[in-house]
Order: sequence, then structure tokens, then C-alpha cells
Amino acid sequence: MKETKTVQVYPSDSVVNATIREYGSFGWEVINNQRCQEFDGQTRGIDGSVVNNYSTFNKITFTREKNSAWYEEVSQMEKEYYALKDTSKTYAAQQSVLRKPSPQGAMGVLLGVLLYFMYIFPGIIYTVVRCSAKSKYKKQYEKELADFETVYHAKIRELNDRQEEIIAQAEKCIREKS
Repeated sequence: MKETKTVQVYPSDSVVNATIREYGSFGWEVINNQRCQEFDGQTRGIDGSVVNNYSTFNKITFTREKNSAWYEEVSQMEKEYYALKDTSKTYAAQQSVLRKPSPQGAMGVLLGVLLYFMYIFPGIIYTVVRCSAKSKYKKQYEKELADFETVYHAKIRELNDRQEEIIAQAEKCIREKS
């Protein structure tokens, strides 16, 4: 008994070949690779001309034998692999989301200007305090960003390493049990 799966990928030879290699690691074999176009709509130019817009992609169909000795073990590895891949994509999309904190806003600037015009000495004191606070927030931000970057890159490496391990295990399992 066979199972089939069809995936759509960007129509680049490197992406298509990488996808075929990836699925091949889990026992899938290509039975069809077709470049497709899908109509996205029309746009009209200023001169009244009409242009048809299409999306282009490759549709790759894979198959594998469910009665193979390695099927159960490899399909479990495949599920773990794609779960890790999804986690990795989600984590990568969250890259640095830290914003530089600021101890001042529009009100702080307005207050500083008012103090300068009304009272010179309080304006100077306010500026010194504000600069001191800004320096403190900047150091805090830089520390938090460094901590985040360290953890972020380590986590991405960990996820990628585990994905590579799973592929190696699946390929080994298929070779040994075939």
C-alpha cells in the first residue's frame, strides 16, 4: 500500500532540489514535478491596457510504501522533524523584538523646554537627570539585547542541529531496513 503527498514550492531549481532531498530523507520518491501557473487577477494600466497576473510555483508529488519495514519509525521521525521546522520558523520570525527604551517622551521634552525658559537652574538639573536616566536605560537595553541574541542564536542552532540529526537517523534507518 502506498501513500502520496503533494507540496508546492517556489519555482527555483535550488528550492525544488532541496525539497526533493528533504522528502527523500524520509523515504519519499518523486513521481511528478510540475511547474504551474495560477491566475491572480488583472491590473489596468493608465493607458487602458490590461495585464494578467499569475503566480508561478512547482507542484511536486511524492510517494512511499507504507508496508516498508522502516515506515513506522521513519514517519515518527518525519513528524518530529516538521514540528521542529515549524518551531524554528516561528522562533526565527520573532528575531529581535526588543525596542530601545526611552525615559523621556514628548512630555519630558516639553517639560525640559519650559524649565529652561522659566528657570535656568531647574532646567539644567532636569537635563542632567534626564541624561543620566537615558544612559541607564541605554545600558539596560544593550544588556537585554545581548542576552536575547545569545539565547536566540543558541536556540536556532539547537533546533537546526536536531533537524539534521533526525534526517541522518531516518536515512540510516531506511538503509538498514531496506
